[in-house]
Amino acid sequence: MKRALASLLVLVLAGCGGGGSRENYVDDATAICVQMTQRIKDLGVPESFTDTQLYARRAKDAVGDGIRDLREVDPPPEYEEGYERYLDTLEARRRQLDLLTQAADENSMAAIQEAGSELDVLNAKGRQDARRAGIGGCEDG
Repeated sequence: MKRALASLLVLVLAGCGGGGSRENYVDDATAICVQMTQRIKDLGVPESFTDTQLYARRAKDAVGDGIRDLREVDPPPEYEEGYERYLDTLEARRRQLDLLTQAADENSMAAIQEAGSELDVLNAKGRQDARRAGIGGCEDG
């Protein structure tokens, strides 16, 4: 938790611009990712259709905010391709959360399970993409 707060402080002080250095890029992007991930973890595990609707909407907001903030970070050239791939995966997660919301709205357990399974795949891909983007400190991004 202290590390996340320290990273967030670095992000605020740096203005999220990255400043062109690899170290600032890693710190900024990791802080954003950690904040996004924590927001999602804080939602807990949904236990009903109503909980799932709320979870999906709030998680989608967290991912959307993360994408917005990450788009402000300027990766060094060696990480640009991986960084774009990571952002693409986050966009796919946001779309999948829309599908989860629809499934919960329809009270369809099968559709919720299908959407949840795809989210698990995208979460794993996001971790892999984050490592390729040089921000491996992002646990679940």
